[in-house]
Amino acid sequence: MKIGILGGTFDPIHRGHLQLAQNALAQFSLDKVIFVPAYQPPHKQEFLSRASAADRYEMVRLALQGEPFLEASDCELVRKGISYTCDTLDEFQKKYPNGTFFLILGKDAFEGIDTWHRVAELKKKVQFLVAKRGAGEICAFEGARVERIQMPLCPISASGIREAIQQGRNVDEHMPPKVLQFIHARALYRKN
Repeated sequence: MKIGILGGTFDPIHRGHLQLAQNALAQFSLDKVIFVPAYQPPHKQEFLSRASAADRYEMVRLALQGEPFLEASDCELVRKGISYTCDTLDEFQKKYPNGTFFLILGKDAFEGIDTWHRVAELKKKVQFLVAKRGAGEICAFEGARVERIQMPLCPISASGIREAIQQGRNVDEHMPPKVLQFIHARALYRKN
């Protein structure tokens, strides 16, 4: 079984995340992509989510409804603490002992890969599927198996969506409707 793993804060999840997963799924003939919301991202120690971990997981779950090859995992939320990809991969390897794993990420995240926890081990266990964000080519790091996800550049970001919501601008075209309804119902990303 070929399993893609797409981790992140998903604060909030948006159509760009879904497009990334769907492109990886199709291009690399993956059996499924698992979205893994981080409890506490290790490279964002100053991270102060605008939404709780439970809310971010619920938004991911809502966004994936009706998508048979995309699923949400709450493993990092259950584990709590800093969310290290290698620990999450260990869990998935136990759950899917015959799985082949692909880590899906953007170019910006991939460029910091050599600072990740247990990176040498991670490079042996996964193939990296990387999407470009902005200009420049995707660098190959020693020991990493890397393939480029072919897709248009994504014009949106979670921070841009949070800012737009805070300012009362319309973000309908960038968000799954159920996620947007949840954000409005919970009054997420509004001014304090």
